[in-house]
Amino acid sequence: MSSTTPPSFAQRFARLADERSPFCLGVDPSRDLLTRWGLPDTAQGLSDFCERIAEAAGDSVAVVKPQSAFFERHGPAGLQVLQQLMKRFQAAGSLALLDVKRGDIGSTMDAYAESVFGPDSAYQADAATFTAYLGLGALVKTIERARASGACAFLVVRSSNPEGTSLQKSKGEDGRTVAEALADGLRELNEKAGPGVLPAGAVMGATLPDSDRGVIERLGGALLLTPGIGAQGAGFDDLKRLFAGREAQVIPTATRSVLEAGPDVASLRAAILRHVEPARRFRQGA
Repeated sequence: MSSTTPPSFAQRFARLADERSPFCLGVDPSRDLLTRWGLPDTAQGLSDFCERIAEAAGDSVAVVKPQSAFFERHGPAGLQVLQQLMKRFQAAGSLALLDVKRGDIGSTMDAYAESVFGPDSAYQADAATFTAYLGLGALVKTIERARASGACAFLVVRSSNPEGTSLQKSKGEDGRTVAEALADGLRELNEKAGPGVLPAGAVMGATLPDSDRGVIERLGGALLLTPGIGAQGAGFDDLKRLFAGREAQVIPTATRSVLEAGPDVASLRAAILRHVEPARRFRQGA
């Protein structure tokens, strides 16, 4: 690890969001989607899929978010495609956010972090997603490694899937919900890192109800990854309602509403731009 800490993910995202748009493009090459694109459900089909996505996106998006599971299912060859996709977007100036949602303890968690963050890591990700079911304390070293690498660790705080609600809203002995306690912990970690660094981000579903505004307020200045725009039912008006006053912290994310426009590259490019423009206006408070 370099003795000089590189610019933080938050700083690099802010620059890209102003120059391009804050839009984050999710890449979930499922078996069904490969089939609908007329591609074989193989590592080669996966590679062809990613080539078209990268060509369509060019240098228009701030962040790309590949879902690791859809690459892992193809074995080592699929993971090579994942690495190539991330490098391709990074070469175009985008930030690569690896959606892996890892969560463990001790040396196992350290190994996961080493595979994701840092110049010597397998993926050299600019950011990645994690879960804190085994406790926020188990992820402190991961967040520190992200900080030292100029990256960001996004922890699931409030997801929009109904199966997660009962756990995330369960209350501890101090009266706080699990989501509230996690939000408080992330805010404290970011405050310790110093102004503008923000190595701990939060995954907050774009389809959440207004009742979750309190959780958002507890997160302080943390970056907010907000999946769910488009196919999952959320629109940019929902972002305005839920994240009012925190527009600069939001990373609006869509996946299926873009990918379903494929396989034609021109159609994909048009679908990306249909999200890029409103994401830019949202950031500007328009």
